[in-house]
Amino acid sequence: MTGESRTGGQDTNRETQRERRDRPETAGCAHERQVLVVGEDPPAIATAGFLSQVGLDPVLARPPSERTGPDTLTLWRPGLVLLERLGLRRPVEAIGTRLDRLARPNINSSWTTDQSDRPALLSVRRAKLLSLLDRRVRDRIRTPERPIVDIDRSQGRVDATFEGSIQESFDTVVTTDSTLAPTVEPRHVVATTHTWAFDWPTEPPAPDGPTEQWRDDRAAFSVPVADGTRVRLVSVTDPTCAATDVGSLERQFGALLGWSANPFERLSQHGIQYYQGTRAVPVSVHADGVVLIASAARVSLPGGCLRTTLGIEDGWVLADALAYGPRDRDDALNEYEQRRRRRERELDQCSTTVTPAVQPSIDLSPVLSRLCARRALGFRHVTSGHLPDVAKSIPASL
Repeated sequence: MTGESRTGGQDTNRETQRERRDRPETAGCAHERQVLVVGEDPPAIATAGFLSQVGLDPVLARPPSERTGPDTLTLWRPGLVLLERLGLRRPVEAIGTRLDRLARPNINSSWTTDQSDRPALLSVRRAKLLSLLDRRVRDRIRTPERPIVDIDRSQGRVDATFEGSIQESFDTVVTTDSTLAPTVEPRHVVATTHTWAFDWPTEPPAPDGPTEQWRDDRAAFSVPVADGTRVRLVSVTDPTCAATDVGSLERQFGALLGWSANPFERLSQHGIQYYQGTRAVPVSVHADGVVLIASAARVSLPGGCLRTTLGIEDGWVLADALAYGPRDRDDALNEYEQRRRRRERELDQCSTTVTPAVQPSIDLSPVLSRLCARRALGFRHVTSGHLPDVAKSIPASL
């Protein structure tokens, strides 16, 4: 294995490395590296699992502060295929809810598809997915009790400081927390989004399948999960116009949910989760040995179907690059970034290919237009009857 970047003449060598990586009897890896993973969300834990699988000995630590993520997650087929590498595909499919329907009731449009042997898209409660990952991954790797409080780069290494002024040096730090990589400059800033999420009350009856409604500057989604229905309301209006109570939410979004029984009448203020985000897209996802993955590496739009899956893909590709890519750390991280940017371009290109029936008949804001395109890609198996090419040949195509 050389330290050169992977180009045409190395394709054969790459296939050999993949075969070696995927053999059950392979105990070691091409390169020895000390890797710290910082994060408590599913992509971070999955990344630690992939790193351990390729023979590295990762450390999984808590971030400086806890961040509440979405209560309900969606997993696309590529994410499920990669979770199979951790022995989790069938357990996740068993607790998840298949999303084989989609409706836009206000325009009387709906789609459905026959259930295949394997789900193309499913929803799952975040807590249940974390529980599965913890049992499969966390118990097999080193997990310090103290959280990370700071990291510092020096002489080609990354020094991590844990709570209590305990320090340890690593070759690479992987994180889902962008605050730990202050030198990663933003390429551009995406407009502020406001998101409200809640479980549909026990009464009135909830929609019986996934739904979505669109306006030029707001959208409403519902998705069934094993124990109920999760609703997410998204707005890109001026911050001063953001709803602050149930009554304001009903005035802003009541028309988008008017096709169904009114959930706001029984909705408790305490049951609503509110998020406000202005996300910056980084110029580079790594700097001086600190590499960003998942939501820290890209803009994750609320209501999107691919967020968790793309974070899991990040972990797989990063583990592959660190173990089997260029020997030099920074070259390996460059390779990881190039492969992920290529993947994003492929997804963007495929997202723009939608049938006229799926495209909303109104002009959406740029943020919601991108969100609509990504959701259309996630539900392509429903609206067109088959998976898009970018959801196939995983993980080889990554």
